[in-house]
Amino acid sequence: MSGIRLYSFREGDRSEYLANYLLSGLGLVTAVPRQEDIGFDFYCQLANEETGNLSFGFPFVIQVKSSGEEKIVYGDSDLSKWKAENLSWLFRLEIPLLIGVIHKKEMRLDIYNTSALNFIFFEFPNPTLLELTLRNNPDRKDLHGVVKESLEGCPSDKGDGNKYIVDLGNPIITLTNDDIYDKDILKKKKEILRAVLFYEQQSLLYKKLGIPHFYWTFNIETDKGVTPAWMHQTIQGQSIESLYSALAPSLISLALNLKARGQMNDVVSLKTIFTSIPGHLVPDEIKKSLPEIFP
Repeated sequence: MSGIRLYSFREGDRSEYLANYLLSGLGLVTAVPRQEDIGFDFYCQLANEETGNLSFGFPFVIQVKSSGEEKIVYGDSDLSKWKAENLSWLFRLEIPLLIGVIHKKEMRLDIYNTSALNFIFFEFPNPTLLELTLRNNPDRKDLHGVVKESLEGCPSDKGDGNKYIVDLGNPIITLTNDDIYDKDILKKKKEILRAVLFYEQQSLLYKKLGIPHFYWTFNIETDKGVTPAWMHQTIQGQSIESLYSALAPSLISLALNLKARGQMNDVVSLKTIFTSIPGHLVPDEIKKSLPEIFP
């Protein structure tokens, strides 16, 4: 409407302006135009250096919220308005997703990671609601995990009828204007971010391959570091052939490299596992080059 702007919308605009500035202290930041916004506000890459010529890496996207919001809900509690697409985009993301909370009065950005969502992706792939809880409690550093709540009267075409409450824990880092101009502090905070993003990149790779294995930040000490943990899930109904299909290229590469190094006993030791891999997953050329495994 011409000439006016809702106060709450304007406050959201101001939060995004401040987030854009603070994130730019970490590296490259590209704001997502409002017309293209489907769930995240900025695409970013970390600068590898603090001075001189800068190079960039470790891409991520970040959704920004204003302070006072202690939870983020995906899906719609009004089931008449529920759409699967409101949640499915989270499952299709191929770069890490972070959550930012802006404190305008303090000119501070708190950054949370979403690695705990990995508990949902394989085991509960069709949620009705996802609720992410944001904490800022230095006395509780470990994550609470995932809580599953049944939604009474939920139609069968509106997800699996459950709400999953996912604890994101404390911020992994906070970022202020003073931090941007203190090169030692900024370097330390970027190192923490890189470590989190590295583990999340690994988890995304396994997810894309269909391997139910991931890393998550079990313990978070804001601005000091995180303790990663790993998880292997056994998913009921998952095709074993799909796992072999995901692993076959790596096993083939391992066999070829072992042979090139003359480690023939190790090559032969792979024969048993290759007998379980469906034959069509191994090209004929590979079979000819590895007669020790494919006589």
